[in-house]
Amino acid sequence: MKAVASTLVLTAALACLGQTPLAFRSSVELVTVPCAVVDGQGAPVRGLTREDFRVFDNGTRRVVEHLWVDADQPLTLAVLIDASESQREKLAEHRQTASNLWERLRKAGDRTFTVSIGDLGTSPLWDGIYGVAHTDLQPAAGNKALLILTDGFDVGSAHSWKQAADAAHQAGAAVYAIQYPSSLGGSYAPDLYRLVEEAGGVTFRPPRGNLDEIVSRLETDLRNRYVLGFRPEKLSGKQRHEVRVEVTRPELSVRARKTYFE
Repeated sequence: MKAVASTLVLTAALACLGQTPLAFRSSVELVTVPCAVVDGQGAPVRGLTREDFRVFDNGTRRVVEHLWVDADQPLTLAVLIDASESQREKLAEHRQTASNLWERLRKAGDRTFTVSIGDLGTSPLWDGIYGVAHTDLQPAAGNKALLILTDGFDVGSAHSWKQAADAAHQAGAAVYAIQYPSSLGGSYAPDLYRLVEEAGGVTFRPPRGNLDEIVSRLETDLRNRYVLGFRPEKLSGKQRHEVRVEVTRPELSVRARKTYFE
């Protein structure tokens, strides 16, 4: 992997309703789950209370004890560019798309960096995701997201897509992808879709210069988040937990990651 660019980061903290925002993680006392709630038109919904949410931990419902709105934390955005042979002709487009997105998303205190992976013989996509999540995103504070520009095909990784997804979960990072056609003819990349879905993100089609859909989704998911806090009855000794968040109002939809680690 090769670091291409980065900006400075400023630290910030949010204290709302007497609570300090935490990353998507667990401790002995508290598990915190960031989530976005939208209406039928995809617009963020504000003003919800604890009673509007249900949380299930490994299938068991937990009481939502804490709720706060996380709207002002800085964003760390990692952009992973697939520079392998199958995407070589699109490399300049990928870099321009990443730059344009950042210009529209950036606010004071935010940070971005770009990493390129691949060469003429390999496309270690899962290794790239794993490395960025584990090394760069996990130590970062605030909101964290990984955006991947790729055709979605891996060649030569030592890690599986599941290990890459778990690294993103442990880092507390949402994962998004823009999937481009492969010059080698492939178009269906189920492992990429599973990874992104598990991490609470979405896979976009190539924007063709129109970034509105991508910017809107990232702004909604990362700038207008609720954070739910619940206490597990006891730690199970199982490192990996499946978590499900629901809203009680049927006209609304909730988006959240599906895993946390003890």
